[in-house]
Amino acid sequence: MGAQSTDYIQVVVYGQSLGMGWQSPRAITNVALDNNYMTGSNVNTLYSSGTTTLNPLVAVKWKSGGEQPIVSCVNAYSKAYREKINADQKFIAITAGEGGRTIERLSKECTNEGYYESTFIKSLDNTLAAINGKTVSCSVIIYMQGEHNSVSWRAKDQGLTPGTNGTTDKTEYKDLLLTLKNNMQADILAKYGQSEKPLFFIYKIKDLPVVMAQIEFAEENSDVVLLNPHYAMPDYTNGHLSTNGYRWYGELMSKSLIKKLVNKSDAETLKPTNFDVNGKKITIDYHVPVPPLVLDTWTTPMQSNYGFEVYKNNSVVTISSVELLGDNQVEITCNTDLTGKVEVVYAGTTVNGSGNLRDSDDVGSMYTYYNDSGDSLQESYTPTTQNGGSIYGQSYGLQNWSNMFYYSIGDSDIAGIGDTFSVDNIEYTIT
Repeated sequence: MGAQSTDYIQVVVYGQSLGMGWQSPRAITNVALDNNYMTGSNVNTLYSSGTTTLNPLVAVKWKSGGEQPIVSCVNAYSKAYREKINADQKFIAITAGEGGRTIERLSKECTNEGYYESTFIKSLDNTLAAINGKTVSCSVIIYMQGEHNSVSWRAKDQGLTPGTNGTTDKTEYKDLLLTLKNNMQADILAKYGQSEKPLFFIYKIKDLPVVMAQIEFAEENSDVVLLNPHYAMPDYTNGHLSTNGYRWYGELMSKSLIKKLVNKSDAETLKPTNFDVNGKKITIDYHVPVPPLVLDTWTTPMQSNYGFEVYKNNSVVTISSVELLGDNQVEITCNTDLTGKVEVVYAGTTVNGSGNLRDSDDVGSMYTYYNDSGDSLQESYTPTTQNGGSIYGQSYGLQNWSNMFYYSIGDSDIAGIGDTFSVDNIEYTIT
Protein backbone atom coordinates (compact mmCIF):
# COMPACT_ATOMS: atom_id res chain seq x y z
CA MET A 1 0.00 0.00 0.00
CA GLY A 2 1.00 3.62 -0.42
CA ALA A 3 2.95 5.59 -2.99
CA GLN A 4 3.34 4.16 -6.51
CA SER A 5 5.36 5.05 -9.59
CA THR A 6 3.10 7.43 -11.54
CA ASP A 7 3.48 10.91 -13.02
CA TYR A 8 1.31 12.33 -10.24
CA ILE A 9 0.65 11.16 -6.69
CA GLN A 10 -2.57 12.34 -5.15
CA VAL A 11 -3.49 13.03 -1.53
CA VAL A 12 -7.21 13.23 -0.73
CA VAL A 13 -8.86 14.83 2.30
CA TYR A 14 -12.51 13.88 2.78
CA GLY A 15 -14.89 14.89 5.54
CA GLN A 16 -16.45 17.98 7.04
CA SER A 17 -15.49 21.52 8.05
CA LEU A 18 -12.10 21.07 9.75
CA GLY A 19 -10.77 19.43 6.61
CA MET A 20 -11.83 22.45 4.57
CA GLY A 21 -10.62 25.39 6.65
CA TRP A 22 -14.03 26.67 7.73
CA GLN A 23 -14.11 30.00 9.60
CA SER A 24 -10.45 30.82 9.00
CA PRO A 25 -10.42 34.53 8.01
CA ARG A 26 -7.39 34.30 5.72
CA ALA A 27 -5.17 32.01 3.68
CA ILE A 28 -1.49 32.20 4.66
CA THR A 29 0.15 29.31 2.79
CA ASN A 30 0.04 31.14 -0.53
CA VAL A 31 3.48 30.43 -2.01
CA ALA A 32 3.29 27.33 -4.17
CA LEU A 33 5.96 24.64 -4.25
CA ASP A 34 7.07 23.49 -7.68
CA ASN A 35 5.23 20.38 -8.88
CA ASN A 36 2.44 20.62 -6.27
CA TYR A 37 -1.00 21.15 -7.81
CA MET A 38 -4.74 21.35 -7.22
CA THR A 39 -7.55 21.06 -9.75
CA GLY A 40 -9.21 24.42 -10.34
CA SER A 41 -9.21 27.59 -8.29
CA ASN A 42 -9.65 26.07 -4.81
CA VAL A 43 -8.40 22.81 -3.30
CA ASN A 44 -11.93 22.37 -1.89
CA THR A 45 -13.76 20.70 -4.78
CA LEU A 46 -17.20 22.00 -3.83
CA TYR A 47 -15.99 25.61 -3.95
CA SER A 48 -13.68 25.44 -6.96
CA SER A 49 -14.09 26.62 -10.53
CA GLY A 50 -12.18 25.50 -13.61
CA THR A 51 -11.77 22.11 -11.97
CA THR A 52 -10.35 20.29 -15.01
CA THR A 53 -7.22 22.48 -15.03
CA LEU A 54 -4.14 21.97 -12.86
CA ASN A 55 -3.08 25.04 -10.89
CA PRO A 56 -0.28 25.56 -8.34
CA LEU A 57 -1.33 24.35 -4.89
CA VAL A 58 -2.00 27.26 -2.54
CA ALA A 59 -4.45 28.03 0.23
CA VAL A 60 -7.15 30.48 -0.87
CA LYS A 61 -9.77 32.57 0.90
CA TRP A 62 -13.26 31.33 0.06
CA LYS A 63 -16.78 32.14 1.16
CA SER A 64 -16.82 30.01 4.34
CA GLY A 65 -13.18 30.08 5.33
CA GLY A 66 -9.54 30.28 4.34
CA GLU A 67 -6.44 28.24 5.17
CA GLN A 68 -6.96 24.60 4.17
CA PRO A 69 -4.88 22.03 6.12
CA ILE A 70 -4.20 19.85 3.10
CA VAL A 71 -1.94 22.56 1.65
CA SER A 72 0.68 22.54 4.41
CA CYS A 73 0.25 18.78 4.71
CA VAL A 74 1.05 18.05 1.07
CA ASN A 75 3.80 20.66 0.93
CA ALA A 76 5.65 19.16 3.90
CA TYR A 77 4.99 15.57 2.78
CA SER A 78 6.10 16.20 -0.81
CA LYS A 79 9.28 17.96 0.34
CA ALA A 80 10.34 14.89 2.35
CA TYR A 81 9.29 12.55 -0.47
CA ARG A 82 11.40 14.40 -3.02
CA GLU A 83 14.39 14.50 -0.70
CA LYS A 84 14.37 10.76 -0.02
CA ILE A 85 12.52 8.98 -2.86
CA ASN A 86 12.01 10.91 -6.12
CA ALA A 87 13.22 14.47 -6.63
CA ASP A 88 10.93 14.99 -9.65
CA GLN A 89 7.67 13.61 -8.25
CA LYS A 90 4.54 15.67 -8.89
CA PHE A 91 1.63 15.83 -6.42
CA ILE A 92 -2.05 16.71 -6.64
CA ALA A 93 -4.10 17.63 -3.57
CA ILE A 94 -7.88 17.61 -3.27
CA THR A 95 -10.33 18.18 -0.44
CA ALA A 96 -13.83 16.75 -0.88
CA GLY A 97 -16.92 16.66 1.31
CA GLU A 98 -18.78 19.48 3.05
CA GLY A 99 -18.98 21.07 6.48
CA GLY A 100 -21.59 20.04 9.02
CA ARG A 101 -22.29 16.58 7.60
CA THR A 102 -22.63 13.13 9.13
CA ILE A 103 -20.81 10.08 7.85
CA GLU A 104 -24.13 9.00 6.33
CA ARG A 105 -24.34 12.15 4.19
CA LEU A 106 -20.78 11.49 3.01
CA SER A 107 -21.42 7.82 2.19
CA LYS A 108 -21.78 6.35 -1.27
CA GLU A 109 -25.11 4.76 -0.38
CA CYS A 110 -26.71 8.03 0.77
CA THR A 111 -29.98 9.09 -0.90
CA ASN A 112 -30.44 12.01 1.53
CA GLU A 113 -28.62 14.76 -0.40
CA GLY A 114 -25.29 12.98 -0.25
CA TYR A 115 -21.86 14.35 -1.16
CA TYR A 116 -19.92 11.25 -2.24
CA GLU A 117 -20.61 11.52 -5.97
CA SER A 118 -20.73 15.32 -6.13
CA THR A 119 -17.42 15.91 -4.36
CA PHE A 120 -15.26 12.79 -4.03
CA ILE A 121 -16.04 11.05 -7.34
CA LYS A 122 -16.12 14.43 -9.07
CA SER A 123 -12.62 15.12 -7.72
CA LEU A 124 -11.28 11.90 -9.24
CA ASP A 125 -12.90 12.67 -12.60
CA ASN A 126 -11.56 16.23 -12.49
CA THR A 127 -8.08 14.89 -11.86
CA LEU A 128 -8.20 12.53 -14.82
CA ALA A 129 -9.39 15.34 -17.09
CA ALA A 130 -6.69 17.72 -15.82
CA ILE A 131 -3.64 15.47 -16.26
CA ASN A 132 -4.15 15.03 -20.02
CA GLY A 133 -3.34 11.35 -20.33
CA LYS A 134 -0.56 11.26 -17.74
CA THR A 135 -0.65 8.65 -14.98
CA VAL A 136 -1.88 9.24 -11.44
CA SER A 137 -2.19 7.17 -8.29
CA CYS A 138 -3.65 8.03 -4.90
CA SER A 139 -1.48 7.04 -1.95
CA VAL A 140 -3.39 8.66 0.90
CA ILE A 141 -6.98 9.26 1.98
CA ILE A 142 -7.30 11.45 5.08
CA TYR A 143 -10.74 11.24 6.66
CA MET A 144 -11.63 14.21 8.89
CA GLN A 145 -15.16 13.73 10.24
CA GLY A 146 -17.17 12.59 13.23
CA GLU A 147 -18.41 15.72 14.95
CA HIS A 148 -21.90 15.47 13.45
CA ASN A 149 -22.26 11.86 14.63
CA SER A 150 -21.26 12.65 18.20
CA VAL A 151 -24.53 14.07 19.53
CA SER A 152 -28.12 13.49 18.44
CA TRP A 153 -29.05 17.11 17.64
CA ARG A 154 -26.24 17.39 15.12
CA ALA A 155 -27.21 14.09 13.48
CA LYS A 156 -30.92 14.95 13.19
CA ASP A 157 -32.29 14.35 9.67
CA GLN A 158 -28.81 13.40 8.45
CA GLY A 159 -29.28 9.67 7.94
CA LEU A 160 -28.66 7.62 4.80
CA THR A 161 -32.24 8.14 3.59
CA PRO A 162 -34.59 11.16 3.79
CA GLY A 163 -36.33 11.54 7.13
CA THR A 164 -33.78 9.49 9.08
CA ASN A 165 -31.15 10.55 11.60
CA GLY A 166 -27.44 9.95 11.57
CA THR A 167 -26.12 7.42 14.06
CA THR A 168 -24.54 8.26 17.39
CA ASP A 169 -23.88 4.58 18.14
CA LYS A 170 -20.24 3.48 18.25
CA THR A 171 -20.74 0.14 16.51
CA GLU A 172 -22.93 1.58 13.76
CA TYR A 173 -20.43 4.39 13.17
CA LYS A 174 -17.61 1.86 12.81
CA ASP A 175 -19.65 -0.16 10.33
CA LEU A 176 -20.35 2.93 8.23
CA LEU A 177 -16.69 3.92 8.39
CA LEU A 178 -15.57 0.50 7.16
CA THR A 179 -17.99 0.66 4.23
CA LEU A 180 -16.87 4.20 3.37
CA LYS A 181 -13.19 3.25 3.50
CA ASN A 182 -13.72 0.24 1.27
CA ASN A 183 -15.82 2.23 -1.21
CA MET A 184 -13.29 5.04 -1.49
CA GLN A 185 -10.38 2.65 -1.97
CA ALA A 186 -12.29 0.58 -4.54
CA ASP A 187 -13.35 3.64 -6.54
CA ILE A 188 -9.80 4.97 -6.59
CA LEU A 189 -8.49 1.64 -7.84
CA ALA A 190 -11.17 1.52 -10.54
CA LYS A 191 -10.77 5.13 -11.68
CA TYR A 192 -6.97 5.28 -11.68
CA GLY A 193 -6.19 1.68 -12.55
CA GLN A 194 -3.73 1.37 -9.70
CA SER A 195 -3.07 -1.96 -8.02
CA GLU A 196 -2.40 -0.87 -4.44
CA LYS A 197 -5.01 0.56 -2.12
CA PRO A 198 -4.34 3.99 -0.63
CA LEU A 199 -3.81 4.06 3.10
CA PHE A 200 -6.72 5.46 5.10
CA PHE A 201 -5.67 8.02 7.72
CA ILE A 202 -8.26 9.16 10.27
CA TYR A 203 -8.19 11.99 12.77
CA LYS A 204 -9.87 12.03 16.17
CA ILE A 205 -12.64 14.44 17.08
CA LYS A 206 -13.05 16.04 20.51
CA ASP A 207 -16.24 14.18 21.42
CA LEU A 208 -15.50 10.97 23.29
CA PRO A 209 -18.26 8.62 22.11
CA VAL A 210 -16.97 8.74 18.52
CA VAL A 211 -13.30 8.97 19.50
CA MET A 212 -13.23 5.45 20.87
CA ALA A 213 -14.86 4.17 17.68
CA GLN A 214 -12.11 5.86 15.66
CA ILE A 215 -9.32 4.49 17.86
CA GLU A 216 -10.79 0.98 17.77
CA PHE A 217 -11.30 1.17 14.00
CA ALA A 218 -7.63 1.97 13.45
CA GLU A 219 -6.58 -0.91 15.69
CA GLU A 220 -8.79 -3.37 13.78
CA ASN A 221 -7.74 -2.46 10.21
CA SER A 222 -4.16 -2.80 8.97
CA ASP A 223 -4.70 -0.21 6.21
CA VAL A 224 -5.88 2.47 8.67
CA VAL A 225 -3.52 4.91 10.40
CA LEU A 226 -4.58 6.97 13.41
CA LEU A 227 -3.52 10.61 13.27
CA ASN A 228 -2.64 12.81 16.22
CA PRO A 229 -5.52 14.61 17.95
CA HIS A 230 -6.03 18.27 17.11
CA TYR A 231 -7.01 19.61 20.55
CA ALA A 232 -3.63 21.29 21.04
CA MET A 233 -4.12 23.41 17.92
CA PRO A 234 -5.47 26.94 18.50
CA ASP A 235 -9.11 27.42 17.62
CA TYR A 236 -12.01 29.83 17.83
CA THR A 237 -14.16 29.31 20.96
CA ASN A 238 -13.43 25.57 21.09
CA GLY A 239 -14.76 25.10 17.58
CA HIS A 240 -13.11 25.49 14.19
CA LEU A 241 -9.34 25.74 14.15
CA SER A 242 -7.72 29.13 13.69
CA THR A 243 -5.73 30.04 10.59
CA ASN A 244 -2.52 28.95 12.32
CA GLY A 245 -4.34 25.94 13.76
CA TYR A 246 -5.24 24.64 10.30
CA ARG A 247 -1.73 25.07 8.91
CA TRP A 248 -0.23 23.60 12.07
CA TYR A 249 -2.48 20.56 11.98
CA GLY A 250 -1.72 20.05 8.29
CA GLU A 251 1.95 19.74 9.22
CA LEU A 252 1.11 17.37 12.08
CA MET A 253 -0.78 15.18 9.60
CA SER A 254 2.17 15.28 7.21
CA LYS A 255 4.42 13.88 9.93
CA SER A 256 2.33 10.69 9.93
CA LEU A 257 2.41 10.49 6.13
CA ILE A 258 6.18 10.91 6.10
CA LYS A 259 6.69 8.21 8.70
CA LYS A 260 4.50 5.67 6.88
CA LEU A 261 5.22 6.42 3.23
CA VAL A 262 8.69 7.96 3.19
CA ASN A 263 10.48 6.51 6.22
CA LYS A 264 8.52 3.20 6.09
CA SER A 265 8.03 3.19 9.86
CA ASP A 266 5.04 3.22 12.18
CA ALA A 267 3.13 6.49 12.64
CA GLU A 268 2.67 6.10 16.37
CA THR A 269 0.37 8.02 18.66
CA LEU A 270 0.73 8.64 22.39
CA LYS A 271 -1.64 6.24 24.15
CA PRO A 272 -2.15 4.44 27.47
CA THR A 273 -1.15 0.78 27.65
CA ASN A 274 -1.89 -0.20 31.26
CA PHE A 275 -3.73 1.07 34.34
CA ASP A 276 -2.79 0.09 37.89
CA VAL A 277 -4.83 1.00 40.98
CA ASN A 278 -3.31 1.01 44.45
CA GLY A 279 -5.26 2.64 47.26
CA LYS A 280 -5.89 6.25 46.25
CA LYS A 281 -3.48 6.19 43.30
CA ILE A 282 -3.86 5.28 39.63
CA THR A 283 -0.66 4.73 37.67
CA ILE A 284 -1.00 4.83 33.90
CA ASP A 285 1.69 3.38 31.65
CA TYR A 286 1.96 5.01 28.22
CA HIS A 287 3.37 4.09 24.87
CA VAL A 288 5.47 7.22 24.27
CA PRO A 289 6.80 7.65 20.70
CA VAL A 290 9.53 10.07 21.85
CA PRO A 291 10.13 10.08 25.65
CA PRO A 292 9.82 11.71 28.08
CA LEU A 293 6.23 12.69 28.75
CA VAL A 294 5.55 16.39 29.28
CA LEU A 295 2.67 18.24 30.95
CA ASP A 296 2.53 21.24 28.61
CA THR A 297 0.52 24.27 29.77
CA TRP A 298 1.90 26.82 27.33
CA THR A 299 1.12 25.29 23.94
CA THR A 300 -2.44 24.68 25.09
CA PRO A 301 -4.05 26.27 28.16
CA MET A 302 -3.95 24.56 31.53
CA GLN A 303 -6.89 22.17 31.90
CA SER A 304 -8.35 20.98 35.17
CA ASN A 305 -6.07 18.17 36.39
CA TYR A 306 -4.27 18.40 33.03
CA GLY A 307 -7.36 16.88 31.39
CA PHE A 308 -7.78 13.80 33.61
CA GLU A 309 -11.03 12.81 35.34
CA VAL A 310 -11.78 9.91 37.67
CA TYR A 311 -15.21 8.48 38.48
CA LYS A 312 -16.32 5.82 40.96
CA ASN A 313 -19.85 4.44 40.82
CA ASN A 314 -20.68 7.19 38.30
CA SER A 315 -19.70 9.93 40.77
CA VAL A 316 -16.84 12.37 40.41
CA VAL A 317 -13.77 11.61 42.47
CA THR A 318 -11.66 14.58 43.54
CA ILE A 319 -8.12 14.43 42.17
CA SER A 320 -5.43 15.69 44.54
CA SER A 321 -2.54 15.65 42.08
CA VAL A 322 -1.38 14.53 38.64
CA GLU A 323 2.35 13.85 38.35
CA LEU A 324 4.77 12.29 35.89
CA LEU A 325 6.82 9.27 36.91
CA GLY A 326 9.92 8.70 34.82
CA ASP A 327 9.61 8.91 31.05
CA ASN A 328 6.35 7.08 30.46
CA GLN A 329 4.03 7.06 33.47
CA VAL A 330 1.32 9.33 34.88
CA GLU A 331 0.33 9.02 38.53
CA ILE A 332 -3.10 10.30 39.58
CA THR A 333 -3.69 10.69 43.32
CA CYS A 334 -7.29 10.96 44.52
CA ASN A 335 -8.81 11.89 47.88
CA THR A 336 -10.61 8.57 48.33
CA ASP A 337 -9.84 4.88 48.14
CA LEU A 338 -10.38 3.46 44.66
CA THR A 339 -11.18 -0.14 45.47
CA GLY A 340 -13.71 -1.59 43.04
CA LYS A 341 -14.75 -0.31 39.64
CA VAL A 342 -13.31 3.04 38.57
CA GLU A 343 -13.54 5.03 35.33
CA VAL A 344 -10.65 7.12 34.01
CA VAL A 345 -11.20 9.78 31.36
CA TYR A 346 -8.70 11.97 29.55
CA ALA A 347 -9.71 14.99 27.44
CA GLY A 348 -13.42 14.45 28.09
CA THR A 349 -16.44 16.71 27.87
CA THR A 350 -15.75 18.67 31.06
CA VAL A 351 -12.50 20.02 29.58
CA ASN A 352 -13.85 20.49 26.03
CA GLY A 353 -11.97 17.48 24.71
CA SER A 354 -8.56 18.86 25.62
CA GLY A 355 -5.58 18.07 27.86
CA ASN A 356 -1.94 18.87 28.50
CA LEU A 357 -0.09 15.58 28.03
CA ARG A 358 2.37 15.13 25.16
CA ASP A 359 5.68 13.53 24.28
CA SER A 360 9.00 15.23 23.44
CA ASP A 361 9.20 14.80 19.67
CA ASP A 362 11.39 17.63 18.35
CA VAL A 363 10.94 17.05 14.62
CA GLY A 364 11.06 20.39 12.81
CA SER A 365 8.17 22.04 10.99
CA MET A 366 8.26 23.54 7.52
CA TYR A 367 6.28 26.64 8.47
CA THR A 368 6.27 29.06 11.40
CA TYR A 369 3.54 30.72 13.45
CA TYR A 370 1.94 33.54 11.51
CA ASN A 371 1.19 36.78 13.37
CA ASP A 372 -2.59 37.01 13.16
CA SER A 373 -2.99 39.27 16.19
CA GLY A 374 -4.50 41.98 14.02
CA ASP A 375 -7.33 39.83 12.67
CA SER A 376 -10.88 40.63 13.76
CA LEU A 377 -11.41 36.99 14.68
CA GLN A 378 -9.12 36.02 17.54
CA GLU A 379 -8.04 32.63 18.82
CA SER A 380 -9.54 31.48 22.11
CA TYR A 381 -5.95 30.87 23.24
CA THR A 382 -2.68 31.72 21.52
CA PRO A 383 0.25 29.47 22.44
CA THR A 384 3.42 30.91 23.93
CA THR A 385 6.95 29.65 24.27
CA GLN A 386 7.68 27.71 27.47
CA ASN A 387 8.95 30.85 29.19
CA GLY A 388 5.88 32.85 28.19
CA GLY A 389 7.38 34.56 25.14
CA SER A 390 5.71 35.27 21.81
CA ILE A 391 5.06 32.31 19.52
CA TYR A 392 5.00 34.44 16.37
CA GLY A 393 7.75 33.45 13.96
CA GLN A 394 8.47 30.27 15.93
CA SER A 395 8.23 26.76 14.47
CA TYR A 396 5.07 24.76 14.98
CA GLY A 397 5.67 22.08 17.61
CA LEU A 398 5.02 18.65 16.11
CA GLN A 399 4.93 16.63 19.32
CA ASN A 400 2.56 13.70 19.76
CA TRP A 401 -0.33 14.62 22.06
CA SER A 402 -2.08 11.95 24.08
CA ASN A 403 -5.09 10.26 22.58
CA MET A 404 -8.36 11.09 24.29
CA PHE A 405 -9.78 8.07 26.08
CA TYR A 406 -12.19 6.63 28.64
CA TYR A 407 -11.54 3.28 30.29
CA SER A 408 -13.07 1.22 33.06
CA ILE A 409 -10.75 -0.30 35.65
CA GLY A 410 -12.02 -3.17 37.80
CA ASP A 411 -10.69 -4.95 40.87
CA SER A 412 -8.13 -6.70 38.69
CA ASP A 413 -6.70 -3.31 37.67
CA ILE A 414 -7.27 -4.21 34.01
CA ALA A 415 -9.43 -2.20 31.62
CA GLY A 416 -12.88 -3.79 31.44
CA ILE A 417 -13.64 -4.36 27.76
CA GLY A 418 -17.33 -4.02 26.95
CA ASP A 419 -18.26 -2.16 30.15
CA THR A 420 -20.59 0.82 29.93
CA PHE A 421 -20.91 3.78 32.26
CA SER A 422 -22.63 7.15 32.17
CA VAL A 423 -21.11 10.52 33.02
CA ASP A 424 -23.08 13.75 32.73
CA ASN A 425 -25.82 11.81 30.91
CA ILE A 426 -23.36 10.71 28.22
CA GLU A 427 -23.01 6.96 27.88
CA TYR A 428 -19.47 5.70 27.39
CA THR A 429 -18.77 2.19 26.11
CA ILE A 430 -15.37 0.77 27.01
CA THR A 431 -13.36 -0.70 24.15
